[in-house]
Amino acid sequence: MRRWLHAWIWFLGMTPTILCQISVPEYSNAEKALHKREEERYASRFFPDEQQSVASEWLDVSFYDIKLDISVIAEMISGEVVIEGTATRSGDTFLIVDLMNAMVVYSSEVNDTGTTYLQFSSSCKIDFHHPVTAGERVSVRVRYSGQPVRTGFGSFVFSSHSETPWVWSLSEPYGARDWFPCKDHPTDKADSANITITVDSRFSVASNGNLAAIMDNGDGTKTHFWQERYPIASYLISVAITNYKQFSHWFQYSSNDSMEVLNFVLPERYASAETSLAKTVGMLEIFSDLFGMYPFVKEKYGHADFGFGGAMEHQTITSTTTYQEGVLSHELAHQWFGDMITCRTWQDLWLNEGFAQYSEALYMGKKYGDSTYKLYINAELGKARNAQGSLFVSDTTVVTKLFDAKRVYAKGASVLHMLRHVLGDSIFFRCLYNYANDTSLMYATASTEDFQRVCETTSERDLEFFFKQWVYGENYPQYSYWWKIVDSTAGYTIQLGVKQETGTVNPAVFTMPVDFRFKGALLDTMVTLLNTQSTQFYTIQLSHRPDSVKLDPNDWILKKATELSPDEQPFPFPYQFVLNQNYPNPFNVGTTLSFVIRSAAGGSLVKITVYDVLGRETKTIVEQKLPPGEYTQYWDGADLPSGVYFYRLSAVGQDGILSYTEIKKMLLVK
Repeated sequence: MRRWLHAWIWFLGMTPTILCQISVPEYSNAEKALHKREEERYASRFFPDEQQSVASEWLDVSFYDIKLDISVIAEMISGEVVIEGTATRSGDTFLIVDLMNAMVVYSSEVNDTGTTYLQFSSSCKIDFHHPVTAGERVSVRVRYSGQPVRTGFGSFVFSSHSETPWVWSLSEPYGARDWFPCKDHPTDKADSANITITVDSRFSVASNGNLAAIMDNGDGTKTHFWQERYPIASYLISVAITNYKQFSHWFQYSSNDSMEVLNFVLPERYASAETSLAKTVGMLEIFSDLFGMYPFVKEKYGHADFGFGGAMEHQTITSTTTYQEGVLSHELAHQWFGDMITCRTWQDLWLNEGFAQYSEALYMGKKYGDSTYKLYINAELGKARNAQGSLFVSDTTVVTKLFDAKRVYAKGASVLHMLRHVLGDSIFFRCLYNYANDTSLMYATASTEDFQRVCETTSERDLEFFFKQWVYGENYPQYSYWWKIVDSTAGYTIQLGVKQETGTVNPAVFTMPVDFRFKGALLDTMVTLLNTQSTQFYTIQLSHRPDSVKLDPNDWILKKATELSPDEQPFPFPYQFVLNQNYPNPFNVGTTLSFVIRSAAGGSLVKITVYDVLGRETKTIVEQKLPPGEYTQYWDGADLPSGVYFYRLSAVGQDGILSYTEIKKMLLVK
């Protein structure tokens, strides 16, 4: 979901307990006015207990059959919803569904037999009068009516445009229960849904899936039959109703097949919509190339104008107030990340919003070039520097924090941008594709651990360090660096010091590969160094003299970086050691490492250790006490796979204190 409006309202409904059947209330104009005043009175109230789904976990929902009669004059709905599913355990004698009590239940059935029920403030308990058995198929019917209360970002809204009635829904995250009984949590997706809407015959109805039929009832109303045959989370079920004008574009996804891109727009916006929404076809092509075929290709994609400030990725039919290219691409990307693969819990919402935000940058880069991608992602990095808390949202009760643009959207996109650099383009894009096409996740739900698993399997790397610090950790590294040219018999030896602060113990140090760009009159080269410590020294051998050094010049890391002058250096360089670049490099099987000990009274304990790209120790080449001198050591890497490796020289003085450490990179190619 892409939002410009972050205000939200939570309404305190009445909380009577209701038993069995009661009469449907009729609302007078005075009562409607009172209802409105009560809504405004409680606009600032906050009820976290009513945001948590209390629906029974034992039912695995397979189907929602939603039938609604909608009165745009009375602003009322009268509904009948059938929930079908399978019992996952034995012994339960009742089913609880999420439903706010502004929707007044007046009958319930279990397997077509009437039964009793109790209605509470945000749920309804339906009696089975017999214990269910695991594997049993269950059908529950609930009949109800009422005037929906606007909660969250809208949930179900009666409004108008140009003096014409306009009805729309936006149920994310906790609003589906405001207008139909359900399991209002993304964990349990129904296999399919029917959405049948009866409304004034002047109006069109936009909803999920395919429109199977429209029936004229001969009484001034029409019934619209929509069918969603892909799995769907309750919060993604939607309706939008008014005197829409409709038009279509077509996405040709093979030589013989096309999919309709169906748009429902307000008449006064038709001219601009027809031109702007045509870009959707190109977006479908780009994202299908990146992530695999559009996931609902047997149905449709499209847009429906609605009255919320922003847009919402309802499955197969995005609701929107804008035709801005970035927003349209963001919502389309959600069809893969959010709709097909849905975050299993709201704590992992970044799997929806961070992915869509990053996909927006990818789309712009593919269409307009790398410079546009960088503009987009640099803006996200700038916003992410102001994020508070971890990307994983522990407390999901405060809706505005859950949908924090700096935290979940911008930092989520920034984390994917950083992962791209850690893995390299080829592997990173394979990870995205494999994630979107993982058969255990497609049309289901995912957690951060699932995405990490796909990335580790695809890259054959342990990425625990990355996800732990960037998804579950807080803040970002603030680097200070300083450098100096020292004497060298061959070329130029650069001493480089790096210090990082995080402002937190979670993590105290960010482990990251960091690029350094060295520029001079005859020099422009990039060196990548693995930074694993709060203060770390490196020695770099260059062929020509550098005039400047810049840390992460291409902005691959969420960070701040400051170059220090010689007077500002927090620690002096340790001059007594030099670690040279291995030769040959790249190498096949064997290579020679050399190092110099210039001064070390009584000798130092010198250790040279080889690490893989993720910082795992693979070999110790040297580990002994050595006097000053020049040393060479041959290393045979025959038992290691091809790849990038780092070799680290560390020296411990007579006092047992680490006095020097330096890391260089080498490439083994077989």
